This record gives sequence, C-alpha cells and structure tokens, in this order.
Amino acid sequence: MVRVVTIPTPPVEAESPGPIPLTHHQILGLVAPFSRRGYQVDLAASDRAQRQLRFKPVHHPNLPLDGESLTESLILEHPADDHFCLQRVLSDEAGLSSTLSIEGTDPELLLEQIEAIEVSRQIVAVDTVHIARSYRLQPVAASEQQPAHWRLQLVTAEAHTEGAVLTLNAKTGRKMPADFELRAEDDRRLRVPADLFAVLGWEWRPMRQLGKFWRGSVRIAADEPARTPDVEAKLSQAVGHLATTLRSDPADFHARWQSARWRVTFQRAIPMLIGVALLGSAPLIQLLSLETSSLARMFIFHAPPLLLIGIFMLRELPVIEIPPMPRRLIGRDWIIDDSKGRFGGGSVQGAEAG
Repeated sequence: MVRVVTIPTPPVEAESPGPIPLTHHQILGLVAPFSRRGYQVDLAASDRAQRQLRFKPVHHPNLPLDGESLTESLILEHPADDHFCLQRVLSDEAGLSSTLSIEGTDPELLLEQIEAIEVSRQIVAVDTVHIARSYRLQPVAASEQQPAHWRLQLVTAEAHTEGAVLTLNAKTGRKMPADFELRAEDDRRLRVPADLFAVLGWEWRPMRQLGKFWRGSVRIAADEPARTPDVEAKLSQAVGHLATTLRSDPADFHARWQSARWRVTFQRAIPMLIGVALLGSAPLIQLLSLETSSLARMFIFHAPPLLLIGIFMLRELPVIEIPPMPRRLIGRDWIIDDSKGRFGGGSVQGAEAG
C-alpha cells in the first residue's frame, strides 16, 4: 500500500506596499501656497516615489554677519494622508547647517509658521563663531492663560571654532540637563581640562573624556517656554568662552580661572563629603536617647533606603570621587595630531581627565 502525504504550501506573505508616488496633480496642489510666497519647486531634486518635494535654494545676504550669506532650502514630505512634515534647512558658506521642522495636516499653515521664525534665529554668530541651532515647532493646546499656538523648541546645536567642534543635545527630556560633546576636527585629539566649562558656573558639570571626545552636561530650565531661551543663552556663553580659551595659551587658563577652578573642585567633592559626614556621624547615634516610638528613631534606622530613593529621584546621579586639585596647564597647543605624534609645538600637560 502506498501512502501519499500532502504537505500544504505555506502562504506567501504579501510584501507591504511602499509609498504611493506623488502625482503631478498632487504636486501642483502642494506647491501652490509655496509658489504664492516666491518659492519654486525643484522637480529634479525632488523624489516623487518617496513623496518628498524640494524647493530651489534662496540666498540671504549679510547673515549672520555683514559680508556673509546663508542658503535656505525647503523640504516638504507627505508620508501619509493628512500628514505633512516641512523643514527649513539653512547652511552657511562653510557647510554648517541648521534645521527648523514642523509637522501637521495643512502645508500652507506649516509654511506660515516656518516663515514666522526669522532666518537669523537658526544660525547666529558669537565672537565671529557661527552657531547652528536646530529647532522644531510643536503645537500647544489652548488653556485659560493663553490661546492655542506653536512653540519653538531647541533640539540640537553645533559650533566650530579654532579646530574644535562643540555639539549640544537638548532632547534629553523634561527637567533634564542638556548634554554637550566637545571634540577636535579631522580626527585629532583635543587636550583640555575637565573643568573647561564648569568654571562658568554651578550649572555646568565637569566633562568626562571618552576616547577622543569630551562629554558633559549643563542644567537648564525644566520646562518650556523658559527652557529654550535658557539653553540658547548658555550655549552662546560656552561658545564665546571656548573660542577665547582656545585662542590663548593653555598656561593662561589656570591663572584666569584659578578661583573658579577651586570652586569646581569643591563642587565635585560634595557627594564624597556628604558620604564622609554620614559615616562619621553614624557612631554618634548611640549617644542619643530616643524613645522607641519616636519619629527620629524611625528615620535614623530607615535612612539607608531613604537615601537610595532620594539619589535615584535626582535629575543627575551624583559621582562620588576624590577630585584632582587644579593645577597650571603645561604645553603650547590644545590640539594634537595622533598620526604625527603631535599637532603644532606640543601637547597640553596637566589637564586632568577625570
């Protein structure tokens, strides 16, 4: 007897359809409000299959400084029905770029909101150094205090000065500090003290070296609308400070910021000092005569878990360390080239990494 076994063929999963390309009729309808405002669609640079339209660049002379110019480019994406994303990309002559983005259901309304933000807001100059600041516009619902409106929120920023690149990330969440990163251009190594920005104030945290990068954070306002102006001001302060520092001799840094560097050392030692104080006061508990049902006794015996809970509720976890003492930097250059051994006349010595 022959037994025939039939194995059913598994169904072939249908490939998910890609985006439907934009038609000429759709393109004409989408570009109409842009054409009325002087923008011309660039069909050669657009991608109909990806439902993306690009417009011809517009030049803005004497921005951010006299004799310079910025190039503006608009990008409209229509990924789904009733959903649009509009971006205004600004670039300077050196290639530094900034983006202002907004999403919504009406492209004409999105364009109006984009145009309401001045071009000079995205790329500014501090001490002749350009800062490219990228934003997004978010809708804010109406409340008893104010009507519905769009709120400008800083997302990221970048600046190049004296061979160094400073980038800032403000997308860290509500009540969280902004993160920043400092590195040298062209894969070189930047030798700076950890308290380079911390000398500017208590809001700035000392940096940590991660390979060729330096990373740190700065406390800013917890919520909008105060958060964006606060981080803009602190970023401008940091860029001006960085440019001035890198243009001077490393040996001058300690003399200029000596008292501030000692303040940073004390600031870094605070978590360790608190720990030492708690350990030192523990034996004194036995000298206290407390009733069994007293609140003080309950608090003392439950102090360890309460301290742990308090630590994890902080915006930033404290670093328990013995901070290095500030000392004079020895060397003639801030940047070294590993491929050549060193860049310029020498490297900076005595710049603590921790």
